[in-house]
Amino acid sequence: MQRNENGGIIISCDFCGTDWDEELSMIEGHKGSVLCLACLTQALDNTQPAEDTFQCTLCLSGHPADTKRWLHPDAKPSPGRNPDAPLCWDCIRLAAKGFHKDSDVEFRWDSSKYPKQV
Repeated sequence: MQRNENGGIIISCDFCGTDWDEELSMIEGHKGSVLCLACLTQALDNTQPAEDTFQCTLCLSGHPADTKRWLHPDAKPSPGRNPDAPLCWDCIRLAAKGFHKDSDVEFRWDSSKYPKQV
């Protein structure tokens, strides 16, 4: 998420509300949505089937009920947090691959541990 504050642009993770400090690893989705590495690592092992249809915060695609998604369970109140920010399984996998490719990020993706949703 991007917001204007005190004449500057602040970039925050939509899922936990943490502001980017120019060192924190983040990845951007559509229309300025942002996911931090800490949220990604939580999302990898904590997805749940959606009870209803939803629109993913990163890709903006609509998804049917029963699609694996992640919602942050205890994000801090923050002006940078989107309080209703679901993350679809496809975006979780794409973000993991993106972080994996960045040699400056201490994260390695094991696709065999997280199969593609069918």
